Amino acid sequence: MRLLTILFLLSLVMAGCDSAPSQKQTNPNEKIHPYANIEIHRFFNWWIAQQKNAPIALNDQLRNKILNRTDAAELQKYFKNKGLNLKLFEGVEDSIKLMQYRRFDKSLISANVLWVDQNRLRGCRKVGKDAMWDCLEQDYGKSDYYYVSPPVFSSDGNWVLVSVNYMNKNSEKSGGGGRLYKRLTDKTWEETAFLSYWGSIE
Repeated sequence: MRLLTILFLLSLVMAGCDSAPSQKQTNPNEKIHPYANIEIHRFFNWWIAQQKNAPIALNDQLRNKILNRTDAAELQKYFKNKGLNLKLFEGVEDSIKLMQYRRFDKSLISANVLWVDQNRLRGCRKVGKDAMWDCLEQDYGKSDYYYVSPPVFSSDGNWVLVSVNYMNKNSEKSGGGGRLYKRLTDKTWEETAFLSYWGSIE
């Protein structure tokens, strides 16, 4: 009888050990996306530094599916009108189709940023639009933030197509769209064209 009791207790301990790892698993609803590459972070260090308000509130993930076929068509039209080499963005539509979410590696961002948790905002947005803004104000004391797409670089690395979007609780101030930037130096760029846009644009 005593032996049976010992065996029973041992089986309980073993079962507890087997179940421990499952308790430490992350929430399957919270997707952990890979980091964006260093070149993307270099571009955004420059872009963030150009913004008027510091620190800016920036969504902590580069969102996919923001750039679209309209941006690709407008990009090709721009290059053609300017007499630029269209092959530098060969396959841009395929690049847009294959876009995936990427995270910022915060250690690679040197500019002053208030990071907004995208998973938190999306969870609040499921409750309602007002709930999302309530969460933003409650968590960060902000009523606006930016979200951006993964940039698409030209094959020579001297041009970048990216969608930059500004969200404000006052919807009349919200806006964004596809933008084209040209590299000036290793660390500096200039905006050369708005390819598509929505909402309020300064």
